[in-house]
Amino acid sequence: TSAEFADGITASLIASGILPLVMLLFATSAFGSELGDRTLSYLVLKPLPRWRIVAPKLFASVLVGGLPVALSGALAVAIIENGDARAAAATGVGLLLGAFAYAATFTWAGLATRHALIFGLIYVFIWEAVLAAYLDGIRLLSVRQFTLAVVAGLDSERLDTLDLSLGASAGVVGAGIVIVAFSALTVRKLTRIDVP
Repeated sequence: TSAEFADGITASLIASGILPLVMLLFATSAFGSELGDRTLSYLVLKPLPRWRIVAPKLFASVLVGGLPVALSGALAVAIIENGDARAAAATGVGLLLGAFAYAATFTWAGLATRHALIFGLIYVFIWEAVLAAYLDGIRLLSVRQFTLAVVAGLDSERLDTLDLSLGASAGVVGAGIVIVAFSALTVRKLTRIDVP
């Protein structure tokens, strides 16, 4: 049916592959030009709170990468579901929340390691796609599961064929914890970074 097809597109294609990979590319390079040009020290020496440096980078990653994915996912679901606005809105909101969580995680990785893309690919393909799919306990620590739980919670008719072990409120709380924790780690890393 069209509902099963829309669920498959949302869960298997967009939330599992497209969204995390797009956010990986944009968020790991949030500080890329400063690191590549070796101008991060000038940015760090400015008398600004570090969160005011991190927040625009995080929002830019979501604006450039996450928003187009969320809008295209919502549009795809609306087309498949014959204009069902509730299904489209649920998909868009869930994907946007997931984009923020991925952006926070991968922005930190971009500062924490020189091999952020490798870290991100391992996270996406091993942690999210394999381990979280087969081990129930790891699902509680999966951004993909948080995203899908929010989509299912906002529209009770969506994703009912999937085995989601989280409710919508748990998805929002989990994504919020990831966003706050990894944003704080990014601020801390920026505060403690060696200035040449």
